[in-house]
Amino acid sequence: MVYHEIKRRGGKKYNYIVSTVRQDGKWKKLRKYVGEGDISANIIEREKKEFKRDNRLLYLTPQQAEEIENIRRKFDAYLKKGGKSGLENFKEWFFTELTYNSNAIEGTSLSLRETSMIINEGIVPKNASLREVNEAKNHKEALDFLLDYKGDVDEKLVLKLHSIILNDIDDNNAGKYRNVPVFILGYDVKFPHHTKVPELVKKLVKWYKINRKKMHPFELAGVFSMKFVSIHPFIDGNGRCSRLLMNYILKKNNYPEINVYVKDRVNYLRAVRKANDENYAMIIDFLYMTLKKNYKFLEEV
Repeated sequence: MVYHEIKRRGGKKYNYIVSTVRQDGKWKKLRKYVGEGDISANIIEREKKEFKRDNRLLYLTPQQAEEIENIRRKFDAYLKKGGKSGLENFKEWFFTELTYNSNAIEGTSLSLRETSMIINEGIVPKNASLREVNEAKNHKEALDFLLDYKGDVDEKLVLKLHSIILNDIDDNNAGKYRNVPVFILGYDVKFPHHTKVPELVKKLVKWYKINRKKMHPFELAGVFSMKFVSIHPFIDGNGRCSRLLMNYILKKNNYPEINVYVKDRVNYLRAVRKANDENYAMIIDFLYMTLKKNYKFLEEV
């Protein structure tokens, strides 16, 4: 049973959503703080639904799930306080960071400043290769596309994102599934035969539709991105597409997007390798810690 509980301290009202669950053979009450003072019935009902969902956590602890909710609330308040100009400023900063890190994880040599010059100022750095310039432009275009996209995750979206990512880089393969085997240098990872890719992507989309109301959105986004990478449906651009899709699922569920830092590349790839064996605990924990790093600035707001 999930219910609304009000505690009074020092003349103030503190609201909690409470659930009694059985863990390790014992009954235990789980509480989630949802705010001070009077809270509307609509918000309480929404919080109760979310709390029921959180009780079906597969990898996050209840404490981690609550911290993610706290970050979401603080981020929403931050955006509302900043208004339209604040949103635009954050978007420009975060999209630049996201583009730089996602491409750097895949091996681009562009610096953060050079990435910003390309996507925000239209200036091509002196020593940048044409491929690196297009990688930066394409990633930003993909982010802008997702910003306006209102549909759900499906095969059409997967192919569209890939067509953007490889535009003017490999037009023969942009938006098309691979028709050859793929390998990762330095890693003994075997990906599905290319003839199985279309059907595997369809199955992944079906898995998403079955689980989008069952799993916590944070876990759903992380696991989906890992299942996508384990298929490796394209010749190139799989990592970038996987992170874009992960962030779209988060955004669609009103959660802040995640920027995986290139400085954490080794730990990220280690967690990805675990996920290739359908062990998702490490990647979910990694993404949780990364989210906290991404939005640490909210503690100062």
